Amino acid sequence: MLPTLTRGRRIAAAASSLTLAATLLGGATAPVFAHGEATPVSSHSQAEMLQPDPTSPTAYEFGETLATLEGEELEITFLAEISPHHRAAIEMSQLELERGVSPDIRTHAENIIANQEHQIDQFTRWLEEWYGLTPEEAMAQAPAEAQEEMKILEEETQMMIEELSAVEAGEDFDVAFVQKMIPHHQSGIIEFLEPQSRAVHPQLRVAATAGITTQQAQVADFRTWLAGRG
Repeated sequence: MLPTLTRGRRIAAAASSLTLAATLLGGATAPVFAHGEATPVSSHSQAEMLQPDPTSPTAYEFGETLATLEGEELEITFLAEISPHHRAAIEMSQLELERGVSPDIRTHAENIIANQEHQIDQFTRWLEEWYGLTPEEAMAQAPAEAQEEMKILEEETQMMIEELSAVEAGEDFDVAFVQKMIPHHQSGIIEFLEPQSRAVHPQLRVAATAGITTQQAQVADFRTWLAGRG
């Protein structure tokens, strides 16, 4: 049982994390994440089609969990999750380069691949240098609650990739990619919040800040592009 003061501080940290996440994501709250079969893009009305997909509530829950962790446990848990999260963004971006036609969105996809491959290499190296762990070993050491949330996030991400893979090449693919990359980036921003402010290693705090800045800028560009499609 945590001492009352420590537990209170952790609860306050979780609340602060979610408040900051809502601010960074434009005041968004966690909507219900739609499970089940994907609806083809062509069947949406124009107004619906131009909205991004919702951000997973599990991403907010994982952010709450990170806010209760400290020191080594915080860093290991974050580093266990961020690499597969980035790999999914890279996979979606590679699909955009194969099927998308918008020069602007394709350029964003190229940048996502370059930036997130760099961070994966960086984070994997730090895990080994600091803790002697691979990302898989780090995940096995994460708290049980975090492991369950990471499992759900992985399942939801795979569903997102499968839905995107079912979209044919052309302008519709650009739209579908943007609709899915916005919430994916928003999840990443939530994950970066705690290490940005409380990571033990200063280089991880710097990397988390860079991750937030880059993904915020891309989300803003994606939203502007999507709005221009109306």
